[in-house]
Amino acid sequence: MSQEDTGKVIILQPSDATAKITDVVEGIISGIMENGEVNVVGLSDSIFLACSALNMATEIAKVYIDDIDIASLNMPVIGKVSAVSAHLSQKHAGDYSALSEKEDKSMTEVTEQTISVSRSATMERLLTITLLRLAKYDEIKIVAAGGSINDAISLALKLANGQISKDAVGIKLFYLHSIIMRNDPTKSIAAVSIYLHKGLTTRYTKRQSAVLKKVESGI
Repeated sequence: MSQEDTGKVIILQPSDATAKITDVVEGIISGIMENGEVNVVGLSDSIFLACSALNMATEIAKVYIDDIDIASLNMPVIGKVSAVSAHLSQKHAGDYSALSEKEDKSMTEVTEQTISVSRSATMERLLTITLLRLAKYDEIKIVAAGGSINDAISLALKLANGQISKDAVGIKLFYLHSIIMRNDPTKSIAAVSIYLHKGLTTRYTKRQSAVLKKVESGI
């Protein structure tokens, strides 16, 4: 786990995947207390850890996510990896829940347009199903919870980066939230909804682009 200044950036390397969520949350709260803001970037296997820590931090403290995206990065040593990057501060900004509801309402057949990612499905199978849905609809929604989040983000990025989709596809919205666990209603787990739209170009804020570039450069 390394920390840099852009403000402060907490970078979770793939090797950090087994780290304690509370340790990451401690770093987030410390960054907020010291600088009023903090960036968190989770790479590859540590994406789920990052998402879990972001959720916990916003649930227990006056901390808000005002900018969150996913991206493919070319890292100096580990090569091409998926990443989730979020900026947190104490200023309440966009309502991602409302944005997600708006996207759902705009879909004509939400169930058909939703691809649920599970650990039992291969990436090849998920890609095929998603491409079939994209051939029929302009917008689709990829959902996942727990450890499947890593695969869901990888799937979305493969499509958005033009590796396999016949049509240009962009990420319209990335929504991180919590859901109640089925086997234990007293606990919650991180979940994501990723909205992809044909003919759309994925765009990042200047701040997000700067953070991703710095992480990618290994500075």
